Amino acid sequence: MIVAIVLAAGLSRRFPGNKLLYTWEGKPVIRWTVENILNSKYVDKIVVVLGHDRERIHDALKDLGDNVEFTYNTNYFEGMSSSVKTGIRHVYNKYGDKIEAILIAPGDTAWAPPEVYDLIIDVFREKKPKIVVAAYNGRRGHPILFNADIIHELMSISEETRGLKAITKKYNYETIVANTIYPGVILDLDTYNDLNRIKYMLKK
Repeated sequence: MIVAIVLAAGLSRRFPGNKLLYTWEGKPVIRWTVENILNSKYVDKIVVVLGHDRERIHDALKDLGDNVEFTYNTNYFEGMSSSVKTGIRHVYNKYGDKIEAILIAPGDTAWAPPEVYDLIIDVFREKKPKIVVAAYNGRRGHPILFNADIIHELMSISEETRGLKAITKKYNYETIVANTIYPGVILDLDTYNDLNRIKYMLKK
């Protein structure tokens, strides 16, 4: 099975309010992200890691069905690595050896369409690398897929050792960069000014 972990626990320090709850074209950013993954042909489960604003984010997603699960990172203020580990522990404890691969997507990956997830899963199933990362014009972005072979390494990351970057560096030669036609894979929302950049990129 393919499981996606959506990181939705962060503090959004640089955005006025919680960026994941910002309404983009009628829906919160986090809902766009999760619905796009739900519409993938291959993703079996989505685990949303909650932390800051946990109730409001849960409320924005709670009607999306049984394929969306939630887990809570009590240490969300420590950084993204703690949320990755919380999500992976949840997935591993529940599904164990059934897992083929884990997709990791930040909650603000709202502009990566379902086709992106399908593409990187197709690449993984054909080539079986350790990592597949979506890219646009050669620039790496999100989501990132990790082979279940390295799940225990993912559970031991820390902010002190650069989190997922340490894993992607270690397996650089066993990584496939899947170039896409979708600029959304390199778009994220950190500040209010990023909205202009997103609008510009999506019009190109």
